[in-house]
Amino acid sequence: MSSIKRVTKFVLLTLAICITALSVSSGVTQAKSSVNQFQVKPILPADNAAKSSYFDLKVKPSQSRTLKIRIFNNSTKRQQFYVKPSNTTTSSLGAIAYTGSTKKDASAATAFSDMISDKTGKPVTIDGQSSATVSFKLNVPKQQFTGTVLGGFVVHSVSASDHAAQNSGVNNLARYVVAVRLKESSTTVKPNLLYYGTHYVGMNGLPAIQVKLQNNQPVIIGNVHLKATVTGEGNKTVAKVDNQLLNFAPTSRFNYTISTLNGQQLKTGQYRLLMTVKGDNGYWKFDKLFTVTNSDTASAHVAKRPFDWWQLLQWVIEGLATLIVLAYLVKKVRDWWRKDDDSKS
Repeated sequence: MSSIKRVTKFVLLTLAICITALSVSSGVTQAKSSVNQFQVKPILPADNAAKSSYFDLKVKPSQSRTLKIRIFNNSTKRQQFYVKPSNTTTSSLGAIAYTGSTKKDASAATAFSDMISDKTGKPVTIDGQSSATVSFKLNVPKQQFTGTVLGGFVVHSVSASDHAAQNSGVNNLARYVVAVRLKESSTTVKPNLLYYGTHYVGMNGLPAIQVKLQNNQPVIIGNVHLKATVTGEGNKTVAKVDNQLLNFAPTSRFNYTISTLNGQQLKTGQYRLLMTVKGDNGYWKFDKLFTVTNSDTASAHVAKRPFDWWQLLQWVIEGLATLIVLAYLVKKVRDWWRKDDDSKS
């Protein structure tokens, strides 16, 4: 019976050690995300497209209407939020992106930012455990547009951003996007993907190849399967990618980024790009030569990510704190074990 008792004590204390270690290692992140608790929900009008969880509207020339979104502050603290209209673009990874920018691509006849009031955005302060509604006026231009106008509202907590700026360390800052899709007719628009060159660059401390592309039509190129190979001297492959489920935003110009194999630096010289892009509404093939210059290699080589000494120091402090707690608990286990043995003798 005493052996069972000793095993039970050992198991319970081991669990206590594990739980304490986990608490010590994760406590900083939990504390810093406590102010960053909110949700955003669009207030969809009756004529919104069925089954859409975002604003999906058919509009008419010169029409005016109001778009409303509701922000829920789930924190116990008052928070200030900022709601900013955004046009869409395509990210370097081939995804539709809402960056908060109102810049319009040169190929766009009109854009979401052209139709929305308060282009710079609106601030709103919400008490803890409360909600508020933010409204924007949508003014459709007189000139009829074809295809799709894609945009959205980007919502972030100013309070959480300020908190992050004042406190170094890991901060999980949420950013909500409420998408908006506008159409005037159901006429099919054929996409057109254009090639504008390839460049060797440094990205996030690593060498990479950027292919400049543009979808110059007001239609999404969806469900994209992109395959690309870059070869150099002796037909040696220096970069390769095979990605699926990509989406290119309407009327957007972007740099699709391909990492070099094993992060290798490229030498000066001529290279060949062979790329195929197959979407749900089109197919394109690019077979292009490009040159890597001395200037390119220098830029790519020096663009190295600085070492994050502060992050390393945090890890060391957290590791030491965990070891101290573990050492203390191990000592308590040993003392308890010895005390139990002494009481029997």
